[in-house]
Amino acid sequence: PTVASTTTADLHHSLGHYRVPVSGREGLAVRGPCAVNLLVDYVSEMFDLAAAGDTQGIWFWAAVYAALVCGYSVFHQLRVRRWPSTMGRLERLGLRKFGATEWARSEQDYVGDALYTYRVDGTLYEGSRVSPWVVVASHNARALLSWQQRGVEHGEDGGVRVFYDPARPGKSFLIVPGRVGLVVTVGAALVPAVTYLFRFHV
Repeated sequence: PTVASTTTADLHHSLGHYRVPVSGREGLAVRGPCAVNLLVDYVSEMFDLAAAGDTQGIWFWAAVYAALVCGYSVFHQLRVRRWPSTMGRLERLGLRKFGATEWARSEQDYVGDALYTYRVDGTLYEGSRVSPWVVVASHNARALLSWQQRGVEHGEDGGVRVFYDPARPGKSFLIVPGRVGLVVTVGAALVPAVTYLFRFHV
């Protein structure tokens, strides 16, 4: 049978007395010592389907990609949330143009722009990162950047709180990831996988 035919028939890979559906709407039940081999066969099948342009194969790898990217993002956000902080001096905080200058103002993109200095163990550092979330906004939506920068913590003496990587103090942010960002990232990781399971295996 051709690769395309696997999308119209309930194909099964058999190893010993274990039978596991690799396509269609039947549930995926992996048990026993053959689980690894069955998983390898399933992934191989999804690779062939994706190469043939089949929806199931493309959806599967899109879900895998989303899980990997968002999983790393969650790990990084949790790590940044544990960074220590110190008070620094804010030199500049605002917006700057992103990309080429557009003739039409509505087509121009903007990103946050910052410059600050801070000391860690007597060493002076200079930072320009506002947040791990890099937001690019159009001219009409640039208020989102101003809203993001409201999260910067200012001190009574005019200073600003700086969060820095203890392993590399030269890397820093003015804003650390919040709980909402974590929830959004976890959701982005789970939604493709859950919809894939319901679409093809429920």
